[in-house]
Amino acid sequence: FFRWWFEYSGGKITDWGAHHVDIAQWALGYDKSGPKTIEPVSVTFPIPFAKGYPTRGDSYNTPIEFVVKITYPGGEELILTHGGRNGLLFEGEKGHFFVNRGTLVGKPVDDLALQPLPADLIKRLYKGKVPYNHIGNFAECVKDRSEPMSDVYTHHRSVTTCHLANIALRVGRTLTWDAATEQIVGDDEANAWQKREQRKGYEVG
Repeated sequence: FFRWWFEYSGGKITDWGAHHVDIAQWALGYDKSGPKTIEPVSVTFPIPFAKGYPTRGDSYNTPIEFVVKITYPGGEELILTHGGRNGLLFEGEKGHFFVNRGTLVGKPVDDLALQPLPADLIKRLYKGKVPYNHIGNFAECVKDRSEPMSDVYTHHRSVTTCHLANIALRVGRTLTWDAATEQIVGDDEANAWQKREQRKGYEVG
């Protein structure tokens, strides 16, 4: 299963994490930028690691347990963890709500019965499109040359946060991220993890 090998993917953090971090950064207003710091709180790898690399090649090697604290420029915090229900729990001063691909529950959601959202809000959030399946939206955008509801630019930012979480776990220290330059600040070793030598015959120009 390619997802659980660092040689090919990034484990649960880049698998399900990419979907959830995408929603979190969209909600927080950082879907076109990114976090400020990435702090590895705890991690359990399935095999021993040395200097960020697995010591064996006969086993899955991405984290099976992890907690990463991600802080954004405005002070907002995102706790990325293996535990709990698969989805996002938003917590604020006036309550909390939970969301995943099939669920949206909590007091703010219940309050919509008394104070509904504006009728055109969903369409505005979806770039003027009526939300439906991604394939249909993609075909529509190919035809009218507009930007899809799920675009490559914001998703690049979401999965970047996930990769930074993995780098922080592997080097074992807090990273400071410059979203404008897309560089880890003051840490050449960690920065080098953004790219690796490509296998001969499979290079991307």
